[in-house]
Amino acid sequence: MIDRQHVESLVAPLRECDDVERVIVATADGIAYVDDATLVDRERGAASVASLMGVVELTARSLGVADLQGAVIHGREHEIISRTVAEAFLIVVVARRGDGRDSVYRELRRAAAAMENLVSERAAH
Repeated sequence: MIDRQHVESLVAPLRECDDVERVIVATADGIAYVDDATLVDRERGAASVASLMGVVELTARSLGVADLQGAVIHGREHEIISRTVAEAFLIVVVARRGDGRDSVYRELRRAAAAMENLVSERAAH
């Protein structure tokens, strides 16, 4: 397993994006690993996102999309952006809809790539 503080440092730039309200890193089976919310909300958030990503993956495959990387839920005032990392973790960002979405997506891709490298390095040892 990868170090929680290291994961925190990888997602820290996401928290700095103007519109970001919450960042969650969870295991693919829905266990909160890093979260900005209260303990009760952590468990509920991580579990629901893991379930969602299972359904999204199934839907994508049934529609011929084999290389799914994540999903976005658009609300009137917020977006939920989720990204799968090395089939072991999920990164989820709750952000207000605004002009800063490009920076949020860029930082999310960067964090996911860094975590994927970290997971690969751990698996190699």
